[in-house]
Amino acid sequence: MKICGINYEIIEVDDTFNTDAMHFGQIDYAKGKIYINKDLSDDAKKETLCHEILHALLMYIGRQDLSNDEQFVQALGNVIYQTFIPKE
Repeated sequence: MKICGINYEIIEVDDTFNTDAMHFGQIDYAKGKIYINKDLSDDAKKETLCHEILHALLMYIGRQDLSNDEQFVQALGNVIYQTFIPKE
């Protein structure tokens, strides 16, 4: 996928994240990779991807302060993801 014109590879990995802290993914700007815990449900993977994309978007628009604010990114990532869930 491209984020702000930069290619990113999405990679599902073994659980190497701190799940107690609700940390299920990670973005590596230098390598152009987003890592997602492969053991998550499909919905959780999508929400985590949305969260990591939001980190990048905030970083690329010069808002590193917001990108580093996990509570802000988690809250906004959740509502953005929920906005795109198809109506049942």
